[in-house]
Amino acid sequence: MWDVRVPLALYALFTLGACSPEVNLGVDLRYAGGRAAHQTDAAQIAVLETDLDVPYDVLADLEVTVRQRSALGELPTKELAIASLREQAGRIGAHAVVMTSFGTMGTSWWSYNELRGHGRAIRLR
Repeated sequence: MWDVRVPLALYALFTLGACSPEVNLGVDLRYAGGRAAHQTDAAQIAVLETDLDVPYDVLADLEVTVRQRSALGELPTKELAIASLREQAGRIGAHAVVMTSFGTMGTSWWSYNELRGHGRAIRLR
C-alpha cells in the first residue's frame, strides 16, 4: 500500500525551506580609492540616498538583489536590501553607504519577485 504521508512530508519540507528570500551581493572595486584594515559593525553603517559633503574614500560600489524563492515565500523588501548593503559594506570596513537607489519589484526568469539595490560604500577620512 502506498503511504501518502511521505510525499506530503517532502513537499512541506521543500516548501518551507524555500520561504526565506534569497540575497545575492555584488561588489565592484573598480573605483576603490582606499581599503580598510578591519570590518565595521553593520548596525553602525549609515545608508543614505544622497552624497556627503565631507571628504571620504570610496571602498566599493555595491549591488544587492533580493529574490522571492517560491510562490509561497516572503516578498523581498527594501529593509532586507538595506540590511544586505550594510552587511556587505561592513565586511569591507565602510562607515556609510551613499547614493543608494532601489528599483521597483518585478519578476524575472529566476524568481517570482526580485528587488535590486545599489550604493557606494565609503570610509570617512
